[in-house]
Parts: sequence; C-alpha cells; structure tokens
Amino acid sequence: MNKARYIEAHYTQVLQYDLEDLDIDWAEVEDYSVKWTTLYIELKNGEVIEIDNYQECDTDWKWANKVQAYDEDFNEVKLTEEELCKEIK
Repeated sequence: MNKARYIEAHYTQVLQYDLEDLDIDWAEVEDYSVKWTTLYIELKNGEVIEIDNYQECDTDWKWANKVQAYDEDFNEVKLTEEELCKEIK
C-alpha cells in the first residue's frame, strides 16, 4: 500500500433559488445555469431570467462532506481509521 502524503477535506455550501413567484412555464425553458451565485434561466424565445442569490454563507466546519487521502503522486490511497491514525502521528 502507498503511504498517504496528503489528506483533503471537502466541505459543501448550498444556495437555494425559490422559483414559486416566477410563474415559469417549464415547457418554455431551454436551459439553466448558475455562475457567481446568479441563476440564469434561458427561455426558448431567447429571454434570460436572472436571479441573484448572493449571501455570506456560514460553513459548518464540524464534519467534512468528503475526506480523501493521496500519495505523493496524488493517487488516491484507501486508509482504514487505524491506518489514518498512524499516518497522522
């Protein structure tokens, strides 16, 4: 087994867009995307609806959503909890 050199902890923050008041006919939606906290809804007629949802978000740092270990070449290394404790020491 390769020795772990790096451990990455991934945290996720979620933004939610409430579309209830927009009265969108979803049969007329061509595409949608999000960039820099703004939701873009592109309609088939070329119109684009923009909804900005910027807010300072608090991240819950208590538990990571995903933790991965990598060797010196950034190949993923599978570690048991016991092996992880040895690697950290």
